[in-house]
Amino acid sequence: MSTALQAVTAYPFNLDGPLCSLLNHAELLGEFYAEEGLRHGIKSFCKKAAWPGKPVVPFVISPENLKGLLLSLFNTPAARASLQRLSESDRATYLDNAIWVWFITVNPKLAERVLGCCHEIKGKSFIKPEALQKLLSDLQKESPDANVVTQLAYVVLAFAMLQPDDRYRLGEIFLSAFPEFAEGFGAAKVPSGG
Repeated sequence: MSTALQAVTAYPFNLDGPLCSLLNHAELLGEFYAEEGLRHGIKSFCKKAAWPGKPVVPFVISPENLKGLLLSLFNTPAARASLQRLSESDRATYLDNAIWVWFITVNPKLAERVLGCCHEIKGKSFIKPEALQKLLSDLQKESPDANVVTQLAYVVLAFAMLQPDDRYRLGEIFLSAFPEFAEGFGAAKVPSGG
């Protein structure tokens, strides 16, 4: 398999890079953290944590303030690492899990199919690359609408965050099925026709 994603400078493929352009939208990040418990936890983190370039945090964080903070947070590797550590001790919710909570709400049927591609370790679901490849192949035959494919792209990026050792493979499997997402993942578009 090619290693096109290894040259990518965006997170989650480059752990020290800014957030990939597909996820790098304040409104979208706000949607991922819209569930009350997630929103409360991420607001608390944003109030307490310090990171380079962090915007000024008002006493009362409005939805718009929170979206700006989320953009700053997820584009700052040190801030992501701090949130990740808290997430591992169940004291905060990292972006991968926020995406999953959002996904099971907006597309529960597809979420069930994705879960069927996973195995569980210590209460967390990890996607099996071969099973993802089969799911994507099956989905291509169904000609899903663009929203469904975009939702699945978000979920693949979430699993790339959760499974950093598999991140290139997961991304490349997705891009081999849906190459139109290359730029959103941070990869260069592959020229067509050789």
